[in-house]
Amino acid sequence: MFLKQIILKNFKSFAGKTVLDFPVFFTAIVGPNGSGKSNIVDAIRWALGEQSFKNLRVAKGSDLIFSSSKKNSTAGFAEVELVFDNKQSFFPLEFSEVSLMRRIDREENNDYYLNHQSCRLKDIIEISAAAKLGLKGFSIINQGSVENILKVSSQERRVMLEENLGLKNLEIKEEEAKRKLETALVNSDKIQALRQEILPHLRSLKRQVSRWEKIERIKEDLVIIERKYFVNLYDQILKEKRGSSIDFNQTKQKIENLEKIIKEKSREIGLLDEENDKNLETKIKNLTQEIIDLQNQKSLLLRDLGRKEVDTDMNISRESLGEQISSLKKGLESLLPLSDLREIKRKISKIIKDLESFFGSGNNKRQQKENGKIEEIQIALDKIESEINQKNKLLNNFQEQQNQKSLNFKKRFQEIELKRGEKEALYRELEREEILNEKFNLHLENFKRRLKESGLEFEEIERIYQNSKETELVSDEEFSRLESRILKGKQGLAEIGVEDPTVIAEYKEVTNRYDFLTQQINDLNKAIEDLKILIKELEEQIEQKFNEAILEINNQFNNYFRLIFNGGSAKLVQKKEKTNGENLAWGVDIKVNIPKTKLQSLEMLSGGEKTLVAICLLFALIEQSNVPLLVVDEIDAALDEDNSRRFSEILKALTKRTQFIIITHNRLTMNAVEVIYGITLSQDGSSKVFSLKLEEAEALAE
Repeated sequence: MFLKQIILKNFKSFAGKTVLDFPVFFTAIVGPNGSGKSNIVDAIRWALGEQSFKNLRVAKGSDLIFSSSKKNSTAGFAEVELVFDNKQSFFPLEFSEVSLMRRIDREENNDYYLNHQSCRLKDIIEISAAAKLGLKGFSIINQGSVENILKVSSQERRVMLEENLGLKNLEIKEEEAKRKLETALVNSDKIQALRQEILPHLRSLKRQVSRWEKIERIKEDLVIIERKYFVNLYDQILKEKRGSSIDFNQTKQKIENLEKIIKEKSREIGLLDEENDKNLETKIKNLTQEIIDLQNQKSLLLRDLGRKEVDTDMNISRESLGEQISSLKKGLESLLPLSDLREIKRKISKIIKDLESFFGSGNNKRQQKENGKIEEIQIALDKIESEINQKNKLLNNFQEQQNQKSLNFKKRFQEIELKRGEKEALYRELEREEILNEKFNLHLENFKRRLKESGLEFEEIERIYQNSKETELVSDEEFSRLESRILKGKQGLAEIGVEDPTVIAEYKEVTNRYDFLTQQINDLNKAIEDLKILIKELEEQIEQKFNEAILEINNQFNNYFRLIFNGGSAKLVQKKEKTNGENLAWGVDIKVNIPKTKLQSLEMLSGGEKTLVAICLLFALIEQSNVPLLVVDEIDAALDEDNSRRFSEILKALTKRTQFIIITHNRLTMNAVEVIYGITLSQDGSSKVFSLKLEEAEALAE
């Protein structure tokens, strides 16, 4: 058995709870007209998801709920449960028993349950179709509808056949794929429109951001150029340092030694003074000391003069240099729009003259101030030099007086003077060295400051210089080109301007949105192609299975037709015909040949003959598709006794594979079944169910 039980609760004419068990493959339901026996067929149809009130023979959903004319006997809901045996896996579920249930209340709210778990109507339809229980097929056939397969259009007939052949699931998948395809196409158009809408804005943002992206490239280039430039500049500064050749400590030691010698010789001169004229000696000594003091003053002034001269070499201030660079930049910028070479050359010449004038004249306030100080020192030097000359002359006079007295004294004094001269020379060397050191330190500090402004580290430049100076050092000409490239790069950065973070953030956001939409379009396009392939495969699969089934059905159809009509022939023929539009669709026609007549058109057959043709086709479909359950409602009413006998015999043979539930008044049909249920109408207007013997069933049916 396939259908094990029907449980009715307040459904149509069945009040309260009514249970029908189906322990055998062939069950008949009998009863007088109006007793409610056809309501059992409606219950099965409704539980399987029927939505048409016409097919359920009601005007509205609430009419399905039992309602009596008596007071307080109206139910609040109706419910039908079908319990199936699933040991042979007719349903694609891992349950040995499957329950399908539907409930409706007075507000016409419908609920569906699969094994008493809430589910969707779609779930009921899908698993019913998988078990070949479709509503459009031949699982449920009522009186008058048996001939529908003859009356419907060829395309509708094909739909009925496909459902009965178990192709409904494939069709559901095909329809679902088509819906998904249509949705995907609509979504693709919408997303493409959205992407196209943001594209102009994205392009505008990209143009702005692209300009700022150049900043990073320019900065990267500048870092490389500046690194090379500063390595070479560092080499030039070190060359200044390498110009020194004296040893500070050694030179200072020499000066100290000379001072000791001078002191010693001066002491010796003092001893000689006692042997000579004390007065003259005192004068010479005092005068000599004065000359020494003047010489010391002269040495100090010479040192100051040396420093001032160095300062004069470095007298261009940062402010004046900045003004000159700004002026140079404006002059160069004014050349850009010019096309006349003579005018360009003339302006270049003027710029060169301005530069020469700037760096050559030193004509600024500090220069004037320093020159004034140098002049003051020079005047003081001249004055001291004049005094020294005068005192030397006087000293010479004294010495000439004393020469005769002591040649030895003169010799010693000359030796002292010589040593003093050596000492002064060493002092001058130290002064020059200190000046060079100060100059080097100033240049080095300025160098480090410029490095910092450029974002470079002194340690990095020093490391590159030590490790790669052979490859990094360039010629003076190339060094000048490096300076020009740095200036050009910084000008480029200034022209581009400062980045706007909000624009960059918006560009990233819009780009991400555009990329996301593009990815969605790509995904949809892939899905569209996959769905097209799936639809084509499903169409081919349905077509193949349908064609194979038609061959088998035609064989059985012809056999049953010849059996019932004692000869002749019958077959199904596929054809293409236009739908409501211009598209062609497959349909199925029925061709028959009644023996001993020339009747070949269905329209020319009598009502009884049409019923017999429909029954033949029904039997052929059952034979081919192995339908697990067939519910028929008085389809044997129009059959004569001979055909009724054939009908019941065929049904009995088919029950070996198919479960039959038949509503009938036919005695021969009742005689073939295994269980008979009788339906009567009680006084309160409700239907009652009870089991019958054959004789009781015949009497009840009459």
